[in-house]
Amino acid sequence: MVLVVVSIVYYPALGFGLYRFILYQKTVRKREVKKIVVDDKGVHYERKNGTIDRILYQDLEKYHLADEYDVNLSPRNKIYVLQVKHNDSVINVDFDGVDAGYSSYIVNLRALRRKYIQGIVYFRPDLRINPCIYTTYNINPVDFTFDKKKYWTAFAKTLAVLILLGSVLGCIMLGLVKWLSKDQIYFH
Repeated sequence: MVLVVVSIVYYPALGFGLYRFILYQKTVRKREVKKIVVDDKGVHYERKNGTIDRILYQDLEKYHLADEYDVNLSPRNKIYVLQVKHNDSVINVDFDGVDAGYSSYIVNLRALRRKYIQGIVYFRPDLRINPCIYTTYNINPVDFTFDKKKYWTAFAKTLAVLILLGSVLGCIMLGLVKWLSKDQIYFH
């Protein structure tokens, strides 16, 4: 009887959830980015449905606050994205490059991001860029090249910490297993 009541609630809820998920996927797939181009005008996103969205340098605006940078970072899903004021609203300049179905990936995202930041510096010198952008994206602020040494150093440090923590956890687990197996009495 309980199984019947649970199934009366469960299966319609499951069906409704799947229906909503499919509608969401259709909406997201319409916004998939096929190509990202950065030029002397700004960044252009060519979508799979044929539309092109643009974030042009000339449309970027200043904050007019002494303690606020005009180009900043915004956290999103454990990564940072560029945040700018564009046409009276604050938007994120997305260089994520992964579509909704993970069927394609734009491979030169670092170069596109560097070129966009370089374009802001050259074409909009009145905008203030947060210095931590250069550090976060490993960009040399003088010539806008990717700082491989800094990137690989950070990667090696992270890997070393993970190996160290994994080794400590492994030793703790091994000691715990030995301690538990020593105290156990076997009956035949």
